[in-house]
Amino acid sequence: MKTLKKLMLLILLCVATQSFGQGQLTSSEDVTPQYLKTIFENAYVDVLDVKETFIKIKDNQTMYLDIDSKKRYISINSVYTVKEGAKKDEILEVFNTVNKEVIMIKCYYNESAHTVSFYYYFWIDNGFSDKTFVSAVKLFQSGVTLALSKDPNKTVF
Repeated sequence: MKTLKKLMLLILLCVATQSFGQGQLTSSEDVTPQYLKTIFENAYVDVLDVKETFIKIKDNQTMYLDIDSKKRYISINSVYTVKEGAKKDEILEVFNTVNKEVIMIKCYYNESAHTVSFYYYFWIDNGFSDKTFVSAVKLFQSGVTLALSKDPNKTVF
């Protein structure tokens, strides 16, 4: 368990330090859904939908990339339906474990929709490279996979 934490921290550190050697930085002012679409098409990731403030992509998982209205960050998120019959205390126990042990992402439970959302905020306010952003999205997918594994009895997911 400690090894997984250290591994996630190491990967996150590697992604963060890569940004210093990535060449050209993109200004947050240049970020639009069309620009994000181009980034992911160039990375051979399926772009499923493009709207005014977000895009929907599918790599190993389906994700939404939402651009902050002040262009400070891009939130990366995935939504999963909670298993029918899962009890609230079981759900919250798994979510507490995820929020403690998977340091990169946070999960939130929407009780009325019976869904869980996983989030990561990729900060862009001082610029970023396309490659670093794609790496962060791939790392987010690994974090979600790790989070899903925190339900060993498969009672929630």
